[in-house]
Amino acid sequence: MDQNTQHENIKKYTTRNGVERFKPSLSLLEELNDNSQGFCIACGEISDSVEPDASGYQCEHCGQNKVSGPATLAISGICF
Repeated sequence: MDQNTQHENIKKYTTRNGVERFKPSLSLLEELNDNSQGFCIACGEISDSVEPDASGYQCEHCGQNKVSGPATLAISGICF
């Protein structure tokens, strides 16, 4: 996925506590599922070797435990 397409598939939002987070589009979730990848809601980066139902994995980019699998994100409503 090129950078422009990726940008269109990721939105930044602010939680009720005022923390900035990121959420993927449904089309990006489908791609992540097909490629066994996860998504970090803290930094918006994609991580490899993540199971669809994963939650709380450590992000290799930002170090936070905010990587989830696509099924977890979809069920939690963290997508658009």
